[in-house]
Amino acid sequence: MRLIISGRGVVLTPSFRSLIERKVEKLARGATPPLAVRVTCASQRFQRTVRLVARARRRSFSGQASADHLLAAVEGAIDRLSRQMREARTRRRRARARRDA
Repeated sequence: MRLIISGRGVVLTPSFRSLIERKVEKLARGATPPLAVRVTCASQRFQRTVRLVARARRRSFSGQASADHLLAAVEGAIDRLSRQMREARTRRRRARARRDA
């Protein structure tokens, strides 16, 4: 899995980068692991925004979250992205079950 982490108006320390890597690796444990994940961290005044875009074989998923702290925004974006991936997996399972029945 290829991981690209970029920051706009934010200084990303090596420890914060490793934290993001660990959180994104949890997404790769699913049934459809992403091939590439792009993480963009941005800061505007008192708002921190994180956008994640994961590209899998058949689809691409994206999640965005804003919060006062960058870590809270990362967790929110990963939650949204994992929910999308989980729902896509259950949709495929249901379609396959209907087709086989």
